[in-house]
Amino acid sequence: MSRHAGQSGFSLIEILVSAVIIGVVGTSAFYFLSSQNSMGSKGGDMMKGVNAGKLKMDSLKVVSYDGLASGSDTVSEKFVRSWAVSVVYDDLGKPIGQKTIEVAVRWPLTGEQSVYFTSVKTDDKYKDRENVP
Repeated sequence: MSRHAGQSGFSLIEILVSAVIIGVVGTSAFYFLSSQNSMGSKGGDMMKGVNAGKLKMDSLKVVSYDGLASGSDTVSEKFVRSWAVSVVYDDLGKPIGQKTIEVAVRWPLTGEQSVYFTSVKTDDKYKDRENVP
């Protein structure tokens, strides 16, 4: 077949090449957008986990010194919080009126991710003394 002088258009090869190029560009764009969505979801989970840990740490800091105890709970069926409370001792093995609070927040359903918080609570009866026994 030969083209006549007034005919114009695309050949089958040109159409196939353009379809392949459009397919490659479309696939790349889809991959980029899906990875962005995944990273956004992970970032959202991280912020929710940090917030859950901060809320627990804030609630433990207002509990009386003698009322502090270790424990754990589940937040919104996604996050598992656990906290450990331990007494701080000096070199001679005597308590110095402080407790260490460690809070861990994990979300095992979306991969093993976690955040950790640590703080120290001082017994009120030691606050006014300059030298702790």
